[in-house]
Amino acid sequence: MIDNHVHVGWYTDGYHSPKEVWQAELDAGIDEIAVSSTSTCAELYKLVVREMLELISFGGSSIHPILWLTPKMMKTWGLSYMLHSKIRWHGVKMHWEAHREWYYNRKLLCSSLNVARKLQVPVLFHTGNFKECHAGVFLDVCKQNKELTFVLAHGRPLEETLEVMKECRNVYVDTAFMPASHVRLLADTGLSDRILFGTDVPINLLFFEGLSVTDYIKRSLSELKEVLLPEQYDRIISNQLYR
Repeated sequence: MIDNHVHVGWYTDGYHSPKEVWQAELDAGIDEIAVSSTSTCAELYKLVVREMLELISFGGSSIHPILWLTPKMMKTWGLSYMLHSKIRWHGVKMHWEAHREWYYNRKLLCSSLNVARKLQVPVLFHTGNFKECHAGVFLDVCKQNKELTFVLAHGRPLEETLEVMKECRNVYVDTAFMPASHVRLLADTGLSDRILFGTDVPINLLFFEGLSVTDYIKRSLSELKEVLLPEQYDRIISNQLYR
């Protein structure tokens, strides 16, 4: 099983170390993780690299580092530092809600997509309920860059996610903070091969007080198992793009 949406680093509730995050995933029965660092939002590039190296020291090839790009990183020494670190990045990420300049600065967006081309890795987009990051916002980007693979994290809004996935075979979705009923709808539409299990841990700690990271992962898996056919469930929890 792979959790395709994991974080380490600083967040509003404090610091989440590589050791605690990886151990929580193992305790939940997860074998591999695709992980980005929330320390990136503080532009702490050197810390991000240390966090990824520490994770790899624990999990080896079971760790799939995702390079979280920010507008500031693209304009400063940060990008070069990340690309010339000892990390082999397995994906790149952009969060158009946290960094809304992506929506308004298409030149900067093109530069970031070129990073994915250079690394030959998928692009992860955060989707949400703001105009800058609705799933439908990414339709043209995905259609115009068919040589790249895209992942719509969270799949919000669901109807727009479904539309984008139907029009673009190069688009996947992860289930982080997605209701199990939405996952079932996507799977019943024949999209099981393009649904990636993800949790967004340890961000869950902000929304589900009293529920540990490990228990949250287990609950997420259990909820999916209840609504999916066995073959759908088995496919979704083992799908991965980040290699």
